[in-house]
Amino acid sequence: MLDSQNNSTAVKDLNGKYNVVHLNDRDVSSYNLNISFNKATQQASGFSGCNRFFGSYSIDGNSLNFGEMGATKMLCQDDKNTIESSFFKALGKANTILFNKSGFSLFQNKKLLLIAEKEQTSFETISFEYSAVSRGSYQFIKLNNKSISFQNTRNGNPQNVICKKEQWTKIINASKSITFKNISNLEAPSQKRLFDGAAIAKLKVIVDGKTYETPSFDHGNPHPEIANLVKEILSLAQNVE
Repeated sequence: MLDSQNNSTAVKDLNGKYNVVHLNDRDVSSYNLNISFNKATQQASGFSGCNRFFGSYSIDGNSLNFGEMGATKMLCQDDKNTIESSFFKALGKANTILFNKSGFSLFQNKKLLLIAEKEQTSFETISFEYSAVSRGSYQFIKLNNKSISFQNTRNGNPQNVICKKEQWTKIINASKSITFKNISNLEAPSQKRLFDGAAIAKLKVIVDGKTYETPSFDHGNPHPEIANLVKEILSLAQNVE
């Protein structure tokens, strides 16, 4: 029975990143398929085997439906294209979600489509760096769960304050739907920085000593996947000044 997978200790909050481990009865762990849910915006995004994808979703109890998905246009090997096609078909067919201790399973009625496991990230080991540089301005922000550092001149001394628990919680919540290892593939929505129309911005995330970095983008217009995180980082820096 489908409801046999549900229990009192099951994960029931569809928010954050999940790794797809089985797709149509096949182990697909090696393809790094993943999907992230942003509960606040009802947006889903992730990696489908070849491309990054994004779109909307709706959930009501055990009923789940995905809206039309957009995706990047990378060219990949045939096996990755096949996996990606199967993944998108599964999302399109899915109408039922059942939660368990480690994640969830998607069904088309009673037919199992995929199994996904919640990715557990220790936010105690993460730090963030944000920079925005132009000919006439400079901004560098660095923060972790203990401190916030802000510098607004190239040769000036950074201002440092303690990062409060409630401030770090906002950063964590804004980060949960982001796949850090894929932020290097996020394309900038606009190109004003190329003509001095905006400061050149970058976001770095350091996890257990490993650095993940976005391509440059216009300050004030980050990719939607990191927009909430950038907003929270800039808000913290404003309170430092």
